Amino acid sequence: MRHYVLLFLLLSSLTAACTPGADHEAVAPEVVASEAAERCAFPSEPTVVYAQDNAVLQYWEFEERAVWSGSILPADSAYVQYRRFVEESDAAVAQPAQYVPEEERDQDGWQRELHNVAQAYSGEAGHLRPVQCLDALLFAYQHARYAQTEQPTEFLASILRKPVAGRMMLRVYFGAGEALFPPKQVYGFDEVAADVAAGWEYRAMLHNHTLQQAGGNLRLGVPAPSVSDVHLLRNLVADHGLRAAWVTNGFYTLEIPAASLGHYLDPGP
Repeated sequence: MRHYVLLFLLLSSLTAACTPGADHEAVAPEVVASEAAERCAFPSEPTVVYAQDNAVLQYWEFEERAVWSGSILPADSAYVQYRRFVEESDAAVAQPAQYVPEEERDQDGWQRELHNVAQAYSGEAGHLRPVQCLDALLFAYQHARYAQTEQPTEFLASILRKPVAGRMMLRVYFGAGEALFPPKQVYGFDEVAADVAAGWEYRAMLHNHTLQQAGGNLRLGVPAPSVSDVHLLRNLVADHGLRAAWVTNGFYTLEIPAASLGHYLDPGP
């Protein structure tokens, strides 16, 4: 009989410990929602502007929050695998070298490209940092469409900012296709122009550089603007008031204020 009494008391204590009460309060729904909001994930599906032949232009609009510029990265499994693959290839370095065929190194075009890489790594013409949530999320989105390790592709993303009804909102255009470079139909600059005219600030234009194969060795894409990028970015500054250019490889992102674009070379005459 004594054993049954002890067993009853033990079960009663366990039940009390698991029952919400003064010492064990249930987690409020708003707390759960708050924790979910801090994940690095788009809060909604995008609005599609253009879609044809695997090329897409679309945008998200959401409230500006600290998580977008924080260190929490997407939990997307393909992106996690991409990062693991690069790390296991010993290629996850902050300043990957630009691969140049040795017989072409002295050509003016390559010398201009190498100048831009040197400026990007100098610390005087932009800020090189680990990826943050928003740039990693956009990279992961395209990687999920076409794996960078199998079918390298670049995307363009325009990030705009505007106070709306007392909240600071972001509108993020994303354009990409299935080829290495996105077609012009998905650049989204006409949409950006209309938004700027409606009071949106053109905060940044982000694009990615793909993995390099250098004599059989894997390298990250160079987080530096190419000469063609510089030409485009200067036009965006002049035409739409672009504030900054971002270049990412999924691990590191270079942020270049518009005022620092003068350090970089375009294709020249």
